[in-house]
Amino acid sequence: MTDRSTILIVDDEIVSRYTVEVLLESEGYQLIFAESGEEAITKAKQSAPDLMLLDVMMPGMNGFQVCQALRADPRLAELPIVMVTALDDRESRLKGIEVGADDFMSKPFDRAELRARIRTITRLNRYRRLVETEEHLAFLANYDPLTKLPNRSLFMERLQQAIIHSKRHHLSLAVLSLDLDGFKIINESLGHEFGDAMLCEIAQRIIQCLANGGTVARFSSDEFAILYECESINAVTSLLQQLLENIGSSMLIANHEISVSACVGISLYPSDGEDGMMLFKNANVALSRAKAQGQNTYKFFKEDMNAASLQRLLLENQLRKVVSREELRLFFQPQVDLTTGRIVGVEALVRWYHPEQGIISPATFIPLAEESNLIISIGEWVLFAACQQLKYWQQQGLPPLRMSVNVSSRQCQQSNLLHTVNSALKASELAPQWLELELTETLLMQEDLDNKNSGFAMFQELRDLGVQLAVDDFGTGYSSLSYLKRFPVSTLKIDRSFVKDVCNSSDDSAITSAIVAMAHSLQLSVIAEGIETVEQMKFLKSLQCGIGQGFLFSRPISAEEMTHLLRLRTDAPYLI
Repeated sequence: MTDRSTILIVDDEIVSRYTVEVLLESEGYQLIFAESGEEAITKAKQSAPDLMLLDVMMPGMNGFQVCQALRADPRLAELPIVMVTALDDRESRLKGIEVGADDFMSKPFDRAELRARIRTITRLNRYRRLVETEEHLAFLANYDPLTKLPNRSLFMERLQQAIIHSKRHHLSLAVLSLDLDGFKIINESLGHEFGDAMLCEIAQRIIQCLANGGTVARFSSDEFAILYECESINAVTSLLQQLLENIGSSMLIANHEISVSACVGISLYPSDGEDGMMLFKNANVALSRAKAQGQNTYKFFKEDMNAASLQRLLLENQLRKVVSREELRLFFQPQVDLTTGRIVGVEALVRWYHPEQGIISPATFIPLAEESNLIISIGEWVLFAACQQLKYWQQQGLPPLRMSVNVSSRQCQQSNLLHTVNSALKASELAPQWLELELTETLLMQEDLDNKNSGFAMFQELRDLGVQLAVDDFGTGYSSLSYLKRFPVSTLKIDRSFVKDVCNSSDDSAITSAIVAMAHSLQLSVIAEGIETVEQMKFLKSLQCGIGQGFLFSRPISAEEMTHLLRLRTDAPYLI
């Protein structure tokens, strides 16, 4: 059988190179030649040979120096090197061994010896590579190549072993399913290399929390699993608090300082299951409940969660058909000028009219839509419907007003948002200045203002088009003044959590006053959300907050009811 191993022959003398070529040409090797040490290193990096025959005595870079350089390169450190020399002294051979030579041969060559040695070395090298390949395949079968953590297969194997051990010794186990909050947005905003670096950092932080033992595994993307032998619920709770604190600490990656939170679901052996699959399934059910509750939280599994999880799954499947089945409706809440009492804008709010369950709260189906990416199609429907409704009101001769539409972070990650907005405006024949897109403060903080490919550039194009941009729930995301100065927004919406206690809490009144003053200094409009009492309205008016929105003026109402309200308030504005 012909051996197709690649041999790099390094010798400055053409006669020596030719001699080796003649001796080996019938063996079927692929021969590569280099005339100097520098050329040898270059060709070794290019061709990754199976063996190098390296002459010791060469002008410039000699064989010892070449060998030393190759051993310092991680990619070539294992390359078999046979040093060829006319020197037959012990000192030269010792020096060769010191710099990493595998064998020595003397000039002139003995044909039989040369062939035998090369056959032996190439055969051993093939065997070594086969072993390395098998070891690598075994590693890939059991470990995540990015974080080097066990994968799902190895984790489930260890879980089953731990169950057998715990059953025999009457011990308890905790299975934790952990998911990072908002990782997909970070990954898409800052790039996959950034996301990979973050996952490796998170993996190390989780390992640090398990210094006393346990198994951490990465299942997929930002999903981790933890196996922990516990003495009590308190021990698990203590671990959970440490996990969330460690993960939530800010990290510096590629000159970006960023923080991320996580949600965790927990199941316990033997109370929540006596086999690995059941324990992990129940931990995932608890994780879904934790994620539904919000970010940076954890939930222990309870039996009634299975029914709730099934209901959630059914609801998600039905949610996929809401647009085609025309089950979505828009409700509208007026935005009132706090000086004149006139309605100057409305916010479009989507509702789901379920054929069996009636109206389903946005608090229930919007998080589902976000998780399943259905928010893209739902958001597109809302945008088109809102523009068409406002155009209808204009055609009816009602006073001009602005239509505010909420845009989710996932919509902003879509490269076609600008196209969607343009299409909605053209389809409805609505002028761009009457449309306002509401963006969350958290989304604003995630944008790289200096990156031409970031969402910031898209928002600037929307502003150039004439579309207004507002920051929703302002005050909850800790955005910096520098971002507000550079971001193309025209309106700040004060979060309802500050307005709620603005008359009772000195902190909330001070924060609200500061937000209004800052907005005025930046020449931005201000809308206060969640106004429910006359006292709140009067306080905000005293701050010269321009616009108010809340139950004091109207709850969210249907398009027909809003048409009636707009006509009514044209002649009889709110008493301010």
